[in-house]
Amino acid sequence: MRKMFYLLAFLALIFTGCADKSPQLNVAYSNVIFENDSIKEWLVLQNIISVVRDDGFIEVEVVGKNISSSKQILTYNVDWYDQNGFVIKSILVKRKIASIENGKSIIIHVISPSENAASYKVRFGLPTSDDELRDKNVNLREYRGE
Repeated sequence: MRKMFYLLAFLALIFTGCADKSPQLNVAYSNVIFENDSIKEWLVLQNIISVVRDDGFIEVEVVGKNISSSKQILTYNVDWYDQNGFVIKSILVKRKIASIENGKSIIIHVISPSENAASYKVRFGLPTSDDELRDKNVNLREYRGE
């Protein structure tokens, strides 16, 4: 009887000690779109986490690493969709340019523009002349303090 008690106590300690008490987060690499396949050669996605916050907004964090031997430039954008699959339009949703030094990581942290957002897609692309013009906007540069 005593052996059975110790065995049950031991098993209870093992299973409760190993229980995962962290929040359940959604790792979904299927939510990534590469607009240019050459980006896949040097950008390695290390982690994508999304969670629905208490206020109903979706918070997303994407971590990627430049594994090439030189600095790379890319654009990224996060498209938000409602439960019917329609794109949620917002002035907060903008295509951004980022440069990543070789061997360094980029962390993209975004929050949905509306609590009506049900899903998202992260788009990676290469900058065009239009993207560069947008990035050189005087008002944007002033806002950044440049």
